[in-house]
Amino acid sequence: MKKKQKQKLLKQFRPNFEQVRLQLFNEIVLKAKRDYNLALDIFIDPKKKDDMTVAFNNGQQVQQFTVPMDENFNTVVKRIQKQEAGLLDRFSTNLADSIASYLQPNLPQGLSSTTVQDSKEDVVEDKPAEKNVPKKEAEKAAAEKDDTDKDSQEEMPLSKFVANIENFPKFAVKTTENNYEVVEKTPKEERLLATIAKDSDAFTIEKALDRKYKLKTEVIPIIEAFAATAVSAR
Repeated sequence: MKKKQKQKLLKQFRPNFEQVRLQLFNEIVLKAKRDYNLALDIFIDPKKKDDMTVAFNNGQQVQQFTVPMDENFNTVVKRIQKQEAGLLDRFSTNLADSIASYLQPNLPQGLSSTTVQDSKEDVVEDKPAEKNVPKKEAEKAAAEKDDTDKDSQEEMPLSKFVANIENFPKFAVKTTENNYEVVEKTPKEERLLATIAKDSDAFTIEKALDRKYKLKTEVIPIIEAFAATAVSAR
């Protein structure tokens, strides 16, 4: 009986969905400031309740864009609500990294931290006020870019693959006995993003990369092109 009463009390004092979501927003803001020196404000616009609105103050103007809070996003928030160990920290870190990668091309000189490199993420159009991330257009542009790359060079040797991957913030390629590994180096840990077999065209995209919304549309085609390159041509 005491055990049931304890479980009931814990459930009663558990934060609700909106409170957990607000906690997630606050964590993203803190990590973006700590790791990238970005001044962000994250909130939900009453007119766009299915989107997370991100406002970025670069010291000259405030730019806004939205990130869809889809079913997967809400599922993770519910898991955080159930107090799944470490999930709030991991998810907020991934989102802070993704937002920083998206904003990196627009950061004024001296604003980014020393851990951030130049990024080739899609640049938000230079229009003030609110900006929605054109998801379909970005995917179309990435697909067209991929087609152009394939036309210009059928094969991707290891040296070019490494150079392409290292163009993204904190990304690197490691070589193991059987695989090539794409990793992300953060202040806290080294995350495995993808694995490509040395002796075949097999590759695996990890969830850590798949969750990076915009960034994956540029990184995954590079991985696919390298995996499709004949082993002897790498």
